[in-house]
Amino acid sequence: MSYATVEARVKLLLEGLTGVFTKTRYVSRGDYRELDEGAATTAVLTPGAFVQDGVSEGGAMKSVRDWSVLIDLFRKYLDDGTSWTNFEADRDSIMAELEKYPTLNSLAGIVKVQIQADTDPGEIFDEDDNGPFFIWQRLRVNVNERADLTGGEF
Repeated sequence: MSYATVEARVKLLLEGLTGVFTKTRYVSRGDYRELDEGAATTAVLTPGAFVQDGVSEGGAMKSVRDWSVLIDLFRKYLDDGTSWTNFEADRDSIMAELEKYPTLNSLAGIVKVQIQADTDPGEIFDEDDNGPFFIWQRLRVNVNERADLTGGEF
């Protein structure tokens, strides 16, 4: 399997959160332009770190891959009360959705999905210190995949 397959499945699951993302385009792959479109909540997915290793299981060699999908979560800042409450609710919805699909909705080879904060949340201002315009936090989705190895030395 490839990173692109894993990321596409994470994106699909997030797009299903219509109470958080009012249009599927508000969950994008590396496209930050949607922040200018006025969406209340936007998620931008980008590749994170990965680790590849091998392990012997039941007499067969398996490739063990740990993929990371980064989610930059943005909530439009409207005021200092409801904006943070709404941001927290959006983040909780993402966590709950991924918890419901520990194998990314039965994606072959996926054995575990874990989500964590990669940074503390913060407010985004422009270069002239106007704002805040958004509340932002980077989330890291760690996906563990195991696949049979064939050919080569196997």
